[in-house]
Amino acid sequence: MDVIDDPRFATALAHFQSGDWLEAADEFEELFFEAVRDEVEFVRVFLQIATGMHHVSRGQRGAAIERLAEGIKAIDRVTNDRGMDFVALRDRVAREITRLRQ
Repeated sequence: MDVIDDPRFATALAHFQSGDWLEAADEFEELFFEAVRDEVEFVRVFLQIATGMHHVSRGQRGAAIERLAEGIKAIDRVTNDRGMDFVALRDRVAREITRLRQ
């Protein structure tokens, strides 16, 4: 079964899309440790970004920038985007990093 077919992925993605960053990060972390082959970088994208955004919500700019930058690196390593719009996601994350650095 591919990671996107796992019901936990749908739950994690719903948390991610609604801005429930800590919940999303917790769900993606579980999936990350079970990921195989090209799923690893795919799930890492969401884990790093959710964690980074959780840091943003807590006012932890340095940690947020680090995690979000790791999310961008993971996007760049993904070989199978599984239909996700990583171009748009990468752009949004890059804008957030720029905002945090100002």
